[in-house]
Amino acid sequence: MRLLQWTPLSVVALLLLIDTAVAEIFVYVVYRYNSTCKDFGALSACLGSPLPREGLRGYLMEAVPANACHPIGGPPTSANSSRAFIALIRRYDCPFGVKILHAQKAGYRAAIIHNVNSEKLVTMVTNVEDIRRQIGIPSVFTGESAAKLLRSVLGSEKVARVTLVVPEYYRNPCWDNNRFSIWDTAQYYWDLQFGYCSKHTLLLFLREFCLVLGVIISTLVIVGCVRWCRKSREIKVHRFKSGEKYDVCVICMAEYEEGDRMKILPCSHAYHGTCIDTWLRTQRQNKTCPICKQLVTYNVGI
Repeated sequence: MRLLQWTPLSVVALLLLIDTAVAEIFVYVVYRYNSTCKDFGALSACLGSPLPREGLRGYLMEAVPANACHPIGGPPTSANSSRAFIALIRRYDCPFGVKILHAQKAGYRAAIIHNVNSEKLVTMVTNVEDIRRQIGIPSVFTGESAAKLLRSVLGSEKVARVTLVVPEYYRNPCWDNNRFSIWDTAQYYWDLQFGYCSKHTLLLFLREFCLVLGVIISTLVIVGCVRWCRKSREIKVHRFKSGEKYDVCVICMAEYEEGDRMKILPCSHAYHGTCIDTWLRTQRQNKTCPICKQLVTYNVGI
């Protein structure tokens, strides 16, 4: 197998490919309901305020008229002034700046403008300086598939809660003068490949997996420790072999002979089996080693 040889030309080509991918999608329009999660790529507009780093969550409402080329109806009045509403607007028939300005004047916190019969994304700009100065809300441009899903949700639920998500390594070319580092570009590229919902599903799975794995490992460690502790407290039965470190039973003061049945206490002191059995039986309460006086758990019949 031949290894890929990286030349300066191939590195430049790779960076251009990544830059092209990064230039296609900047943010996500995300719809989540119960276990359902759908995300769609979108481009931030180069007018109005940029999306906040933490993203923007709000209730989606379709503009009336749908193209927002004329003043549109505002969101419902609510005692909760913190509730944000986002306008869903159709492309064409009038400039982007007019659509966004109508949404702003109607009381919407942001606007989502969608393409018609196309998934192509464009960066929204305006050449009218007066409109540019007036626009203060953020807005994004997305494809037709996102509009179809969101419109179907609105048709069944009357209201849909959506989130405009800013990826972690996002750099808006309209607002950020800093260039992408190679690391940021690569991270952002892979972030786009996974998608918001896929990434969060994967993270949720990994979190649950790590939790289960942690429980299993903890259980095995605890069981192993319990078994080791029990085994370390057991009295071991052993047959003496010549050359071993044991020499004399301190209870009967006789030397060990080949094949003698011995018992080794948890403290590692060894005795003739019959000698230590007799010794331990004579101790009614605290049974201890004859040498070091360490407590011994003794069961008759061992």
